[in-house]
Amino acid sequence: METNESGDPWQNDDAFPFIENESGTGPTAPSIEAAKHSICQQLKKHSCYDLLSVSSKLCVFDTSLLVKKALAALIQHGLQSAPLWDSTNERFAGMLSVTDFIHLIYYYYHHSSYEEALEEIEILKIRSLEEIERKIQAPHRKIDYIHPMKSLYEAARIMSENTLHRLPLVERDSDNNEMIISVLSQYKILKFIGANCNDKLRLQRTLQELNIGNYKDIVTARVDTPLIQVIENFKTHRISAIPILDENDRVLDVYEKYDVMLLAKEGAYYDLEVPVAVALQRRTESFEGIHTCAVTDTLYSILETIKRVVVHRFIVVDSPESNKLVGVAACSDILSYLVS
Repeated sequence: METNESGDPWQNDDAFPFIENESGTGPTAPSIEAAKHSICQQLKKHSCYDLLSVSSKLCVFDTSLLVKKALAALIQHGLQSAPLWDSTNERFAGMLSVTDFIHLIYYYYHHSSYEEALEEIEILKIRSLEEIERKIQAPHRKIDYIHPMKSLYEAARIMSENTLHRLPLVERDSDNNEMIISVLSQYKILKFIGANCNDKLRLQRTLQELNIGNYKDIVTARVDTPLIQVIENFKTHRISAIPILDENDRVLDVYEKYDVMLLAKEGAYYDLEVPVAVALQRRTESFEGIHTCAVTDTLYSILETIKRVVVHRFIVVDSPESNKLVGVAACSDILSYLVS
């Protein structure tokens, strides 16, 4: 299994809380379902607050902030999303994410001239993004959040049922005033499972055997695929990454949603006919790399990897030697399976 170390500012390994395991030290039953049940019981015993680091940072954007300033801040801090605050109504207002910038680029490419796009983006505020998303008929954004004292199991279920990668933790005081506490990610819950749930030892079956991930009709691209086609696939299929393959279906690279943020920062709203290989050259040195796993790797070994390094998805290949694409398994697929 190939992995790359990464310094995700949301995930500090040194600060990650290790909670004493209550489920034993080894496999006590052959049943996969028994292992899942035990893991869910562990998640029910601990609150979202338990996963907060003693010291951490949180970026929150007011909805009156210019989009270009919010984008610069996200890239500067290596973030893919941030909570929003409506200062007029003094309320939590959802999340600003990479998906918003995909919609932005898509809108300006299809509905505006380059000059108009550059002029509008200079004055565009976060609160105006909803209007743009209505114009391109993007799905209506839901404002999901959870109280920090709710269980990790409840948070995992909300993420799974609403296809959320991150879930804000929002607290209300006695006067019903809201306060944004932090943001919980799917990865962090999976890391908790990998670090604290020894019942994962029972999960000695492969991702494909457990039907975790996608192994049919995978959206892919070639090095010469136009960038606009990749962006439209993000919007149409609501996926977070597209493997880049050679003529023999070997994995060469992955184009991720996060890469689109760099396009938006550069104002590349019309230079979208270039091959995706050219677009990949815009990546910063902080790119965490491709995480692959062999089709023979088990769910247990995957959770062990997640415990050690920051991973958002695994590109499943037939073997490390030939590196041919078999499937894609995201953290959302793994978490959904464990709490289903």
